[in-house]
Amino acid sequence: MDKKYILAFLFFIPLFFTNNLYSQTSDATLTVFLDCRNCSETFIRSEIDFVNFVRDQSVAEVQLLITAQRTGSGGRQFTLEFFGLAGFTGIDNKMLFISPQDDTEEMRRNRLVKYIKLGLINYLSNKDVIDQLEVKYTQGEKTESVQSDRDDPWKGWNFNLGLSYNFSGEQRQGENETETSFRAQQITELWKIRVEYEYSYNNRFFIRENSQGQDSTANFVRTEQRLAGLIGRSLSDHWTVGAYLNGESSTQRNFDLRAGFAPTIEYSLFPYSEFVRREITFRYGILAEQNDYTDQTIFRKDYEFLFRQNLNMTANFTQPWGSIFGRIEAGAYMHDFSKNSLQLRLRINMRVSRAISFNVSGRYERINDQLSFPAQGLSEEEILLNLRDQSTNFRYGGFFGIDFNFGSLYNNIVNPRL
Repeated sequence: MDKKYILAFLFFIPLFFTNNLYSQTSDATLTVFLDCRNCSETFIRSEIDFVNFVRDQSVAEVQLLITAQRTGSGGRQFTLEFFGLAGFTGIDNKMLFISPQDDTEEMRRNRLVKYIKLGLINYLSNKDVIDQLEVKYTQGEKTESVQSDRDDPWKGWNFNLGLSYNFSGEQRQGENETETSFRAQQITELWKIRVEYEYSYNNRFFIRENSQGQDSTANFVRTEQRLAGLIGRSLSDHWTVGAYLNGESSTQRNFDLRAGFAPTIEYSLFPYSEFVRREITFRYGILAEQNDYTDQTIFRKDYEFLFRQNLNMTANFTQPWGSIFGRIEAGAYMHDFSKNSLQLRLRINMRVSRAISFNVSGRYERINDQLSFPAQGLSEEEILLNLRDQSTNFRYGGFFGIDFNFGSLYNNIVNPRL
């Protein structure tokens, strides 16, 4: 069988994990469907752990719609609309609050969580979990009353299937692209399992007139498919072990088939429970990969089996004064340490004072490991249309911005007219 189609067959593997049952509501706690417009959905789910958030509106008891608009002073007015479903049909609620312009992202999302908790109390009055609530929820050991596998025949699995097609053109040129994707994942306290598949087909065409005045069409096609998998097992509040799996075929990167497996270990300086506010992690893995190239490489290889070690260090802090994110990724092939790469990323968002805030970001990548670069070089069309990767020793980029805010802090009126 042609190696290009192996990944397509692997696409169907995750389907064996699913069934066609839906979970049922219970008296233990509330099921909520979160419809969030550009808010910190992950943070909300992590901070409000006494209800069950569901992905399917049809099995929810409450739908929470969150929208935001700019106020006159540059802040945001959040509108929280609670719609009762199932046994709560007709019991609706609406709450509004203002987040001033000088609120940082940390302050804003904490305000949002506070009002969501207040809005949910009315629906929790007849639920068993109400006995565990006070004015402020006291986190205890997670019990079966909060989330039970017996109420979820999917066992925590959720799936996403996507298909898109876009096209554009003019009189003598055009482009069309098709993309498909599939994702399956299961996340529990102990396990994190994810499988993703993507396929893309891009065709750019140009209509040319030859010396005889006749038109001819030139097509330039770029295809890529990718399969990625992750399985991780929590060992403690600081240690995790797991493995990454990947498969790829790409005309742009000169791969007929690239398949790899990487056992990995990760250490978190802070407990994982504090991840939404502060994170410093170190991850190390050794990748074993088989590369089958479309064209012979500059190292005269049609295929090869390689080992590569990778080290990743990530720091991420979200505090009332702003946020800082940094990452260092380093890797090297073990048969030749001169074939290596280094990536540096930094992003800072900071409020200096009530009136001044700034954000800066930068990235730099040192590249010495382009083993798949084809020996015969690239044509002019492949370079101009980015049909093949080009040889380079580095990449970089950056951004800097500063904001000045002055005037009234109390203009909280929202006027959406015009």
